[in-house]
Amino acid sequence: MVSSRYTFSQMVRIVLAVGWSDFVLKYRGSVLGYLWSLLAPLAKFLVIYYVFKPLVGGAIPQYSLYLFLGIIMWEHFTVTTTHCMSALQEKQAFFLKIPFPRLVIMFIVGWTNMIIFLTHFFIFIVFLLFTGDIYIMPWLYVPVILLHMTLLALGVGMLLASYCLKYRDLLHLWGILSQVLFWLTPITYAYKLDTPISQQWRSMLSMMYHPSLHTAFDLFVQFQPLSLLIYDMRRVTLYAADLAFPSVAHIGGVTLLLTAFCTVAAVIFQRRSRYFIEEY
Repeated sequence: MVSSRYTFSQMVRIVLAVGWSDFVLKYRGSVLGYLWSLLAPLAKFLVIYYVFKPLVGGAIPQYSLYLFLGIIMWEHFTVTTTHCMSALQEKQAFFLKIPFPRLVIMFIVGWTNMIIFLTHFFIFIVFLLFTGDIYIMPWLYVPVILLHMTLLALGVGMLLASYCLKYRDLLHLWGILSQVLFWLTPITYAYKLDTPISQQWRSMLSMMYHPSLHTAFDLFVQFQPLSLLIYDMRRVTLYAADLAFPSVAHIGGVTLLLTAFCTVAAVIFQRRSRYFIEEY
């Protein structure tokens, strides 16, 4: 394998250097430059805020920050997963001419999009400083949640990228599915995880005997990974005074599950990458 020619430290340097250069060059030559990366989530925020504020804003404290944080986390996930697929086309010359570990491309995508997200997150922090209180202790969890976001986005992105050259419609299909997933993620509305565990288990068991589409959607919204990650980020940044921040067991369990998921996705991508040149 070509990856044997590179040490771990060399691959890390490649990821950091190329990822940063991709970020710098991404908007070079455009009039607005970096602002293009902010316009999409900002436009979505303004429209949704205008529509949903009269409907749900009164029931959700600090709804503007609640919505903005959900949108920038969502944008990070969708942009990263989509970019994992498009990067195979953008970096085609590297694949065809330069022997290097193909997995590096996925980590470059992850690093570039994390830089973009951190700039958006900085804007969120600035607004939070003006409109709310910051409790330092819960914020120690933020780097871990950022790691969770990266593991989830890269895991899904690598799985999609593994087959997007063979099945060219996958990129378009993911665009449709991501639009559906947006509304099945508590970004614009309140996240309901305040029901007792026993009641949640009863709901799951009842699905086995009395299938219900409404119950299925409700359970999916509560327990799908994006919902949990956005909820974790909100409760350590926005609602630390009102909600218990994540326990060590919760953080450890989520870290192990997402690490395992991302590792499996990386193995699949690495095995499929040997066929990429034939599939171009």
